[in-house]
Amino acid sequence: MLDACLFMEETSRGLAPIGGYATTLIVAGATQRFGTEAQKEEILGGIASGSVEAIAMTEPEAGSDVGALSCKAERVDGGYVLNGQKVFCSNAHISDHVLVVCRTTRSEDKHAGMTMIWVPREVDGMEVIPIETMGGRETNHLYFTDCVAREEDVLGVVDQGWMQLMAGLNVERLILAATMLGIAQRALDDLLLYVKERRQFDRPIGSFQALQHRIADLATDLQAARLMTHWVASLVDEDPDRMLPQQASMVKLFVTEVTKRVTLEGMQMMGGYGYSSEYDMERLVRTSLVSTIYGGTSEIQRTIIAKTLGL
Repeated sequence: MLDACLFMEETSRGLAPIGGYATTLIVAGATQRFGTEAQKEEILGGIASGSVEAIAMTEPEAGSDVGALSCKAERVDGGYVLNGQKVFCSNAHISDHVLVVCRTTRSEDKHAGMTMIWVPREVDGMEVIPIETMGGRETNHLYFTDCVAREEDVLGVVDQGWMQLMAGLNVERLILAATMLGIAQRALDDLLLYVKERRQFDRPIGSFQALQHRIADLATDLQAARLMTHWVASLVDEDPDRMLPQQASMVKLFVTEVTKRVTLEGMQMMGGYGYSSEYDMERLVRTSLVSTIYGGTSEIQRTIIAKTLGL
C-alpha cells in the first residue's frame, strides 16, 4: 500500500495523464479481497493490461447515507436485473466495467441486503451520461433500465456488500489522500517558483515576511500530511485485513483539508496570475475543492473519528 501511495503522490504531483487510476486501484483492492479466481483473472488481468475500472455507490438520495441507496437488483434465472440510478460515478465513461453497489434485499437494517455486481460498460440497459463540473467531465450519471447481470458477476457474497465496502475503506481513503498529497506538493512547488521570480517594490515577493510565514506553515502542514499518509499505509501493509476506521478517516480528513488550504493560499499569494489559466494553480484549486467531498465528506470523517473515540 505504501508503494501505491508513493506512486499516486508522484503522478499527481507531475499532473500525469493517467485518468481513472485511483478508482481502478480501489476496485482492484475489492477484487483481490473478494473476487473469484475467474473474476481476478478478468478484472485484475485487464487492469494489468491498462484497463480502467469504476465503482458506483452514490445515488440522488443516498450520498453520505449510503444505507439509503435504492438501486435494486432483482433475482432472475441465471442472474439479476438492475433498475435504478447512480450519480457521481467517477470514470464510468472510460471504464471497462462498473462495480455497482445495489439493493438485493430489504430489511429493518438499512445496511443489510446490499450486493456488489459487475456490469460491463457497454451492456444494454445501462446509460452513462457525463456530468459537467468545475473540474471537467470526470464523473457521471448512471441509469439502469432492466439491465441484466450474470450470477457470476456478483463480487463476494450476496447481501454482504456493506461489510465488503467497509473492508475496503483503508485502501479507498489512502488512495484519495495520496492523490491529494501530490496535488498539494505541486501547488507548493509552483508557489515557491513564483514568489522567487515575481518582483514588487524592487524585490522578490518571497522576501516579504508576510508571505514567508504563510508558506512555512503550508510546508509544515504538508510534511505532516505526508508522514500521516505513509504511517497509515504502513499499518495497512503490516496487516491488510485489519480495519482502521480511525486512522483511515484521519488521513483522508487531514490530507484533503491541507491540500485545499495549500491550493487556495497559493492562488491568493499568486494574485491574479493564480486565478489565470496561464498557470496551473487555478486547476489545482478546482481539483482540491472536491477532495473534501468525495470518498466521504470531511464532516463524515469527523463523525467517524468521534465515534472511534467513544463519543
